[in-house]
Amino acid sequence: MKCYKIKYRLGITHSVDNNEKNKHNHILEGEIFAKPSDDDFVEFSDMENMVNETLEEYKNKYLNDLEEFNGDANIENVGEVFWKKLFRVFEKNGWALIRLEIGENPLRIYSVSTEEIRM
Repeated sequence: MKCYKIKYRLGITHSVDNNEKNKHNHILEGEIFAKPSDDDFVEFSDMENMVNETLEEYKNKYLNDLEEFNGDANIENVGEVFWKKLFRVFEKNGWALIRLEIGENPLRIYSVSTEEIRM
């Protein structure tokens, strides 16, 4: 399978115990794998724009306060919320979202995917 991959970074704030006294910042790093519905030439900026517009609302926010996290903004929940939102946006724009990888550091990554990717 052939697909496109972009990387992104997003500054967020969260606490693992939903206690605002324990909130701390992270620069989340992620990778998104997707494929367009046709084989026409693809601009990477199309993918970047979809990701940026979708995730902009979370930039520099205390995620525990946002309804979609229900006070639990661990990396798994953040990954699931981002996956669902990105999946809908990519699908609406004629793309298939294949995989999302997200992590607070390069050694701890949470991954959500619809298909196995061969590297």
